[in-house]
Amino acid sequence: AASATRVPGERASLASIAESQPSPPAPAPAVPTAAPAANPNASLLDNAEQAENTLLTLLGKDTDSLISYRSGPAKELVAYAHRWLKLVGEEFRDEVTEGLLKRPRGIECTISVLGPVKDSSRGAQWLTVKIKENKSEDEEAAPDPTAMHMLWLSAEFGVVFYISGYQPDRRGDKFRAITFDADALRHGRAVPPRDLPRVKARCVELASASTTLQRVHALCSIGKLDPVLAAALTSPEAAPAAAHSPWAPLDEQSLLPSVQKQLSRLNPGQRAALCGLDGAVTVVQGPPGTGKSSFITAACLSRVPAGSRILACTATNKAIDSLVAKLEAAGLTQMLCVGSRRAMGEASCRYLMSSVLARDGFVAAAETAIEQHSANVRRIEAELRELPVPDAALLKAGGGK
Repeated sequence: AASATRVPGERASLASIAESQPSPPAPAPAVPTAAPAANPNASLLDNAEQAENTLLTLLGKDTDSLISYRSGPAKELVAYAHRWLKLVGEEFRDEVTEGLLKRPRGIECTISVLGPVKDSSRGAQWLTVKIKENKSEDEEAAPDPTAMHMLWLSAEFGVVFYISGYQPDRRGDKFRAITFDADALRHGRAVPPRDLPRVKARCVELASASTTLQRVHALCSIGKLDPVLAAALTSPEAAPAAAHSPWAPLDEQSLLPSVQKQLSRLNPGQRAALCGLDGAVTVVQGPPGTGKSSFITAACLSRVPAGSRILACTATNKAIDSLVAKLEAAGLTQMLCVGSRRAMGEASCRYLMSSVLARDGFVAAAETAIEQHSANVRRIEAELRELPVPDAALLKAGGGK
């Protein structure tokens, strides 16, 4: 069963709902002239030219062209997709612009331009990419991401590379990319640079397009969405009610003062959504900046049954850090974050496994005892090495007795 609580005055959210459906078809072409993927079930990320066209469409703000009313899905689903494609595009452009205005800090690589991709309509180039190895230890981090679907900035040459494809080669793997003038992109214009680097260009990670393209793929595949979830997204009154609500009733009088204070900060839309949680699948929708982290914090503290465990997933480290900071401020400290210390925010890093263990008194005592034991072993070994070596003849005589 699914139900939806829609925050009044806010528009609808989680494109990740659509991503959860198995084997969605390839999205509509990013521009009218783009050719569809050969495999109807292929991901947008697997088609370099389509990924390039989609990225250019997002940077160019014409997101309505990504899916049309003639593409098959019901009119209300296409309208929903249009609304969210616009928001996804705005969020991606803001991320790229912010990275260009600030000094990016992230993974580094060197890029060499090999030459143009034959028959590319977007002036794509073949590159070699060498990711700079991170020598710092980060046991909690996942392996460094590949260069695929990343935007790399060469500040020296004023060029941004978007890597859209990969081709193994005996002489060295090649990557396909389209390029942008960094200064023009900073001002909202996605145009190619006047010149490409003729020598190795040192680059730094500017942004990842993977999540954005996955969202676009999900929204353009919205016609394959389960009808119950589609109803929850577009017409909550038509969604069937749950037979039994898994949520705890909202009883503000029994809550701790810190939790009551947290609830008092909610606006009418957030409070309506909090009170409306009743289904096994609930969709609460709101664009970036509308207070979803505050709502999630309030739901965790007041509507999740006591003793339950919560799994919170977001598309970005920034979103997780915002949520962790709000939960921590509300007094919830039994948390564990998973990810790379160098990529996560200050609040999230406090709840990485290594940080949690460092604060645990039992673990600290055990580590102290192990260190003391190791020191004793080293001391005994040193004393044994200083003992005189027995005479060989004496040992032989002693062995005969």
